[in-house]
Amino acid sequence: MSGPDGILLVDKPAGVTSFDVVARVRALLRHWSRAPAGGGTQDSGGGRARFRCGHAGTLDPLATGLLVVMTGRASRLSPFLMGLDKTYEATVRFGTETDTLDAEGAVIATAPPPDPRVVPGCLPAFLGEIRQVPPVFSALKRDGKVLHRLARAGGEVAEPEPRTVTVTELVITAQRLGQDPAEIDLRVSCSSGTYIRSLARDLGRAAGSAAHLGALRRTRVGPFTLDGAVGDVRELDAASLAEAVLSPARAVGHLPKLTLTEDEVAAVLHGGQPDPCWLDRLDARLPGQGKQAAVFAMLDGAGALVAMGAVDGPGGLPRLAAVLMQEGQRCG
Repeated sequence: MSGPDGILLVDKPAGVTSFDVVARVRALLRHWSRAPAGGGTQDSGGGRARFRCGHAGTLDPLATGLLVVMTGRASRLSPFLMGLDKTYEATVRFGTETDTLDAEGAVIATAPPPDPRVVPGCLPAFLGEIRQVPPVFSALKRDGKVLHRLARAGGEVAEPEPRTVTVTELVITAQRLGQDPAEIDLRVSCSSGTYIRSLARDLGRAAGSAAHLGALRRTRVGPFTLDGAVGDVRELDAASLAEAVLSPARAVGHLPKLTLTEDEVAAVLHGGQPDPCWLDRLDARLPGQGKQAAVFAMLDGAGALVAMGAVDGPGGLPRLAAVLMQEGQRCG
C-alpha cells in the first residue's frame, strides 16, 4: 500500500472548490494515518494528527478535471509542481460576455455570434508568448486581499495588470457557431498562470463578437493526466484514497535524478549540500536555466525520494532545495 506521503490525482467534479477537495483528502488521510488497521502511522501524540495537504494549481469551482493534490511530506514538492504547464478542453460560448467571464456571471456585453469562417483566423494571435489580463473574479490578490472577494462585495475593482503567458497549442476540436448557443470547443495547452476565461473573452473580442467560457476541463498537469485519477473524493473512504496515493518519487519522475550512496543520504538528511560532482551522475541533462532554478531529484538506493536539489543559473553550484525523507524513514 502506498503511504499518505505523495501525490493524489483527482478528477474534480463541477461545483466543488479545489479547497473542498484538499480539505476532504486531508481529513481522510489524517484518519488513515492514525488507524493501525489502515496500515498508516499512529499519531504519536495520541491526539489529532497534524497532516499537511495542498494542490499544485487550483481549478475554478465550475471546472472539472485534473487536480494534483500533494499529501503529507510531499507537500514540500509544491514549488516544483506549481509551475507545470497544463492542457484544457474548453467550450467558448459566443454572443455574451459576463463579469466573471464564465457562465455564472452577469452579462455585461452582447454581440452577434461571429461568422464561422472568422474564428479560425483569430487563433494564431493567441499562440506563443502573449499578454493577458486576468479576470477580476480570480484568486489573485491586491494589497493582501483576494480580488474575487472584493468584486463580490460590490466595490469597483480595477482590472489586474496584464501578465505574460505562453500558449503552445490552440486547436478547434468542434464548432457549433450556427446553433444556439453558438459555441466552439478548444484544446488549449499553456503555461501555468494562463486564464482560459480571459482567453475566451479575448477570442470573442478578436472575432468581433462577445464571448465567455461555457465549460472547462483540465486533462493534463505537466506529466500527469487523468489516467488513474480518482473520482469524487466525497464518495471515497480513507483506505481507498490512501491506496491511490503515488509515491513522491513518482511525483518528480519527469525531472533529472540521481541515486545517492548511504553516506550521501545521511549527509543530505543532516543538511549537507549536494557536491557539484553529483551533477555528473544525473540520468538526464538539466534544462537550460532561465528565471527559475533548474531542479533535480535525489533518490536512495531503493528508489525513494530523499531530497530535491536546485542549480541557480548557468555555472551555479547545486544546493539543497527541499528534504523529503526523515532520518530512519523512507518517503517513497
